[in-house]
Amino acid sequence: MADAPTPSDQPSGQPTVATTITLPPSAPSEASQGDQGGEWELLVSKLRDWFASGEAAALWSKARTPLVALAALIALLMVLRVYGALIDALESIPLLPGLLELVGVIWMLRFGVPRLVRSGDRQALLDTLRSRWQAFWSR
Repeated sequence: MADAPTPSDQPSGQPTVATTITLPPSAPSEASQGDQGGEWELLVSKLRDWFASGEAAALWSKARTPLVALAALIALLMVLRVYGALIDALESIPLLPGLLELVGVIWMLRFGVPRLVRSGDRQALLDTLRSRWQAFWSR
């Protein structure tokens, strides 16, 4: 068991406690049942004063942006974890990855052949994609 530090072990000039509050014993009331001191009432009064001064609202407005960013980051991590678990579960099913790849190739052929073989259709598709891209970035 370690010995308690003696005053000579502590650095001189540096108080260990910045402030000390001495509370006189309060008279027992019905709310305190006689077994509690005045600390609770002091805490409640300090909190009421703090909320009434408006410092809580100022602190919330300062911390709001980082809290939203933190919540968005946590939500993004959770979505990515669930997405990864779903992909792992689908990949573990026999034949499913190959079938999904085949479906993707068939869809690309059905999309690409009618729209990309003829020059006029290809140009119309590219114009549509450019206009959507510009509309997206102009917002």
